[in-house]
Amino acid sequence: MRASGCQLNNYYVKIGKNKIFVDYINSRVKIIEFCNISVQNIKRLIHFASKQHMGKIICNCDIENLDNFIKAGFHLEGKIDGYFKGKDAFCMSYFISKDRTLYNEHSKEDLILKQSLNKKDTFIYNSDNSNYHIRNASESDIGGMIKLFSRTFSTYPSEIFSEDYLKNTLNKKVLYKVAVDNNNRIIGVASADLDRENLNAEITDCATHPHYRNKGILSNIIYSLELELKNMEFITLYSLSRAIHPGINFVLSKHGYTFRGKLINNCNICGGFENMNIWVKNINMT
Repeated sequence: MRASGCQLNNYYVKIGKNKIFVDYINSRVKIIEFCNISVQNIKRLIHFASKQHMGKIICNCDIENLDNFIKAGFHLEGKIDGYFKGKDAFCMSYFISKDRTLYNEHSKEDLILKQSLNKKDTFIYNSDNSNYHIRNASESDIGGMIKLFSRTFSTYPSEIFSEDYLKNTLNKKVLYKVAVDNNNRIIGVASADLDRENLNAEITDCATHPHYRNKGILSNIIYSLELELKNMEFITLYSLSRAIHPGINFVLSKHGYTFRGKLINNCNICGGFENMNIWVKNINMT
């Protein structure tokens, strides 16, 4: 695990009937189970998170529970259409720390988003890939994946620097695909974090070796992931992309993902908290 000064392990716990994920890496609590959650119980979770010195609480809630989150002081940061087997999720956030609401790169992030939206639906499959091929990752790739992740990210919201984590999630909870050159070296990777119960998947863990950027490799990996997820009858794909980083936002917009909001200081990536753009695509209708 690599997480700026963080020595505590993340864990799941139930408070009353509500399951939460205590995420020290990102100084936040995520509410996982929220069926019929009351305003009083939401406030209990806020109290718990505050005692744990967390900065933020998040929940992707359904329409039935939305009002109670609003009454408890949460606000809407975005939406993931079709998240619950075709029903929409509302990305609700509560900021315990006022500092967690502050960021400086407004104009730069707005410009990147505008440029991204201008690239909507312009993806063309790059067939000029004789120097590499894309396949599902295997356990023998884990060392190369960690090397590429470490070269790309100084810190990351999940445990992608951990061999155990990758071994435990590889092609089980997470579908990883890699691009390898003719010497079988990993030059690109992306994954789909699978929610089989709700038929959604998060496109994440995207990295390309610096020498191979701007060649369409990541776009082709995402295209390959989408084909497989469509065959698996997933409904919704979404991705949380660094709002300050043009490349991944351009790629997602080119692939037809729709911008659906911004999560403020949502996770610890590349050395600090960053805003994440929400991009959503329904693959059941395409």
